[in-house]
Amino acid sequence: MLNKFSTYLSLLTSSLVLFGPSTASADPQWGNNNGWNPPPPPPPQWGKRIQLHPNWNWGKCLDVRGAVFANGTPVDIFDCNGTPAQNWIINPGSTKVQLADTNFCLDAGDWPSSGTQLKIWTCYNNLPAQQWWYTDDKRIALQGRGFCLDLTNGGTWNYNVMQIWNCTPNNQNQVWV
Repeated sequence: MLNKFSTYLSLLTSSLVLFGPSTASADPQWGNNNGWNPPPPPPPQWGKRIQLHPNWNWGKCLDVRGAVFANGTPVDIFDCNGTPAQNWIINPGSTKVQLADTNFCLDAGDWPSSGTQLKIWTCYNNLPAQQWWYTDDKRIALQGRGFCLDLTNGGTWNYNVMQIWNCTPNNQNQVWV
C-alpha cells in the first residue's frame, strides 16, 4: 500500500514540476465562455509587412491618413483594405515602426506627452521619437518614455487619429496585434 502511495505521490509531483499547478480561470477579455476561448491570433511575421489591429479588432487597421506618404501625415484607424497605407514593418523588442516599402516611420514628435497625436516622418536611426518597443503584452511603447501607442478615446471609427498615452496595465486601447 505504501509503495502505491509513493508511486502516486511521485507521479503527482512530476506532473506539477512539468506542467505547474492548474491556473485555469476565466479570461477577462472574453468573459466566461464555459471554457471556450477564441483561437489565438497567428504569430506576427516579424520583419515582414503586417497590418496592426487595435484591441483584437481584425476589421480595423493602423493607417496613414489618405495614403499620403509625406512628413507630418496623421496616423489613424481605418477599415482594413490592404492598401500600402496599412502595411507596417515591426520587430519584437526595440524597433522602428516603419511603413512598408517607404522611408517613413511612426513618429511621436519632439516633445511627446500623453495625448500627442502620431504621424509619419522620414525614418532616422536612433531618433527618440521613432524608437519603439513591441512588448510581450502586445503594446507598442515609446522606448524609455513610458508612453504607448493608444487608440484615442477607445474609438475604432475611421479617421480617429492615434495618440500616445501613459502605458497602463490592462488598457485595451494599447493592445496591437
